[in-house]
Amino acid sequence: MKNEQRYNDLVNLLEISRDLASTLDLNSLLNKIVQVAANITEAEAASILLYDHKKNELKFKAATNQEIDPKITEMVVPKDSIAGWAAQHQSSLFVPDVHKDPRFFDQVEKALDFPTRSIIAIPMITKGRLIGILEVLNKKHDSFTQYDLELLETLGAQAAVAIENSHLFEQSDAIADLVHELRTPLSSIKTITYLLNKPEIIPEDRQKLIDTIQNETNRLNYMVTNFLDLVRMETGRLSFEYSTFDFNSLVNECMLILLPLATQHKIKIIDQPESEQLIINADRSKIKQVILNLLNNAIKYNHPDGTITLQHEIKKDKLTFSITDSGVGIPEKEIPFIFNKFYRASSVENEIQGTGLGLSISRQIIENHQGSIGVKSQKDKGSTFFFELPIKKN
Repeated sequence: MKNEQRYNDLVNLLEISRDLASTLDLNSLLNKIVQVAANITEAEAASILLYDHKKNELKFKAATNQEIDPKITEMVVPKDSIAGWAAQHQSSLFVPDVHKDPRFFDQVEKALDFPTRSIIAIPMITKGRLIGILEVLNKKHDSFTQYDLELLETLGAQAAVAIENSHLFEQSDAIADLVHELRTPLSSIKTITYLLNKPEIIPEDRQKLIDTIQNETNRLNYMVTNFLDLVRMETGRLSFEYSTFDFNSLVNECMLILLPLATQHKIKIIDQPESEQLIINADRSKIKQVILNLLNNAIKYNHPDGTITLQHEIKKDKLTFSITDSGVGIPEKEIPFIFNKFYRASSVENEIQGTGLGLSISRQIIENHQGSIGVKSQKDKGSTFFFELPIKKN
């Protein structure tokens, strides 16, 4: 190939990298990358698989075929596939005839009815961290060459940085949310500090103001700690320590911790386990955090003389756990947002203190265990929060 052509290709890639760097919306960015990958290698199709560090999984996130079957995006690509090999070895792979390679994962070909002849798979890596895999399929008029692989590697390096920047931009949005939420308690502390300097404040009122400062400071500390835990979980940087334990015993432990609060609010807690023991394999302290959060909410958002019912049982090799309260409930239109960071139901936002982080953290913990969490609720009729976890029997 002529040096002039190579120079032009590199100049084009430089322009493309500038465009990618200025695109912060992740979906738009991924779609741009696959289109560019297909264009520069003259491929029939291109796709991106992003690596989930929490679940150790590769999943399809974008393809030049915009009509990609939603089932494809839910596929977990095997570790012994072509893309899986490139991810594990963090090395590029060119397969000129996929049907002669035992690593070829043909489920996508079958689902899309797209005959695949050849593949180049490039790991996208930045700062030693795997972001995902960029693939091109089937050269349009000839066979892929070493030069195609080199072009794709150059694009892959640029794409990895752009995708990482997009993730950081999303985190910066979250930090902006945190700063916004910190303003209220900081404003309270500032106002109280001003009042404490007034000589006419009597000792009894002064002590109340000091107690309020302490409460607001504790709230700030709790909010920041929870926020940092949430960010660590979202970015796969918080470790989980798995052990085998009895889930029923853990539920009893949580009930004892919150019994004084329930008694104070005249709320009765009813525990209904399916059997004497339910053995699971999970991070005990983090599952405890979820149960305490859900149970604490069921008490806070309940009515005086209300009830809370706990149910836990095994269904199809999964532990199902639910907490049903007789409380204020959640408006139907707000249910889709209830697990979002800092979100609090409008009906209680100004009446009951909270950070709006507990449910987000609970969701992250459960999803990190390959489980699921949800809620069913009606305003003024109570709520049922539930989660499922894979179990390990004795």
